[in-house]
Amino acid sequence: MKPLQVFWRALPALTVFAIYLTLGHPFIDAAANQMTAALPYYLCVALLFISLTFNRSRLALASVNICMAYAFIQNGLQASLSSADTRMLYTATSLLFCLHLLMIGFYRERGSLSLWGLLRLVFVIGSYIPFWWLYKSGYAATIALKLETIYSAGFNDFWLNPITSTRRWVTPFWLAYFSLTGVGLVGMAIWKRSSIEFALIVAWLTGFLVFYDFAEPKISLLMFSVLMIALFVAFIQITYDLAFVDSLTDLPGRRALLEKLGTLPRQYVIAMVDVDHFKKFNDTHGHDVGDQVLKLVASHLKKVRGGGSAYRYGGEEFTLVFPKRSLSQVEPHAEVLRKAIADYTIVIRDKERDKNRKLGEQLRGINRKPLKNVHVTVSIGVAEKSEGTETADEVMKRADEALYKAKESGRNRVAMS
Repeated sequence: MKPLQVFWRALPALTVFAIYLTLGHPFIDAAANQMTAALPYYLCVALLFISLTFNRSRLALASVNICMAYAFIQNGLQASLSSADTRMLYTATSLLFCLHLLMIGFYRERGSLSLWGLLRLVFVIGSYIPFWWLYKSGYAATIALKLETIYSAGFNDFWLNPITSTRRWVTPFWLAYFSLTGVGLVGMAIWKRSSIEFALIVAWLTGFLVFYDFAEPKISLLMFSVLMIALFVAFIQITYDLAFVDSLTDLPGRRALLEKLGTLPRQYVIAMVDVDHFKKFNDTHGHDVGDQVLKLVASHLKKVRGGGSAYRYGGEEFTLVFPKRSLSQVEPHAEVLRKAIADYTIVIRDKERDKNRKLGEQLRGINRKPLKNVHVTVSIGVAEKSEGTETADEVMKRADEALYKAKESGRNRVAMS
């Protein structure tokens, strides 16, 4: 991933950190004093509307979860945490906030107005309501004191003792819970690698900072407002991924390629890359293995040197763009790429392998068929922009012609135009 892409991904988190680190600065304090306490609600409604419009139910659920936590803070937690009822409301709010973020990370995108989407929305809102009722009815203090007494009698007080004297609400249990949910969200982000998971991490980070520095004046107003703005940035990232990034290979798609072609300088090189005999390979080994082949080729294309950028053009065909480069500069890198793919060994499991895991372990080593090792090759056609008024489409057409020349010459080679 290029430095600019890394910065773009990290921008929501950097925004939250920047505001947190400047808390107490006169400028930030003045800005917070000018903000209305209703601002996070307005931003939540706007984000909710946009999320539902574009059918992003998980982002909508995250905004509702943030809004509920903020409402509890503003309407019930503006008092000292020394009383049992506010301690219980604080604990319930912080725990529910993290729990719902983690669950949203596990959810699949099933549509905002579907039955699943509505049930999840009811669950998020409904989980907060009982604690609010206990707080307003006066039962919260009684229940909290009984729970603390039962816990102290049966367990070590270590988990409920404050870590520091300045933040008496931060206990080992609180810290462990936040840490576990944070690790879970990071794991989901690594697994799914989508922008919404990174947005959930930013929401978790904001919640951690707010609930950790809870005594800081107007911290919830300021940080949750900034969080909503950061989520708007994340929403832009999500819509960009949907429109411009190929979901299978994680490469920019054809639309991103067309955008790139419109910004190229006077000198550039375009290379068309095609997987050799892909249809036959797909028919022989199955579409799942075919998808793995495309991912493999894409992973090599991402590493291309010489200032090139890789795109998935469609099917088994890819495009490389080298701005400010000539044929002589690009050819060695294209050859290195071709050889790296050809030398890579793909291990394919036998289709008839036993799917029963326990029986498979018992039979391991007995009449076991060997795994198949196969190799995939690519053909590459390269063309440089000529002098004059030749367009990017014309250069791409010449690269495509060079690609067919490479295939006609036996495949697994680089042809220049």
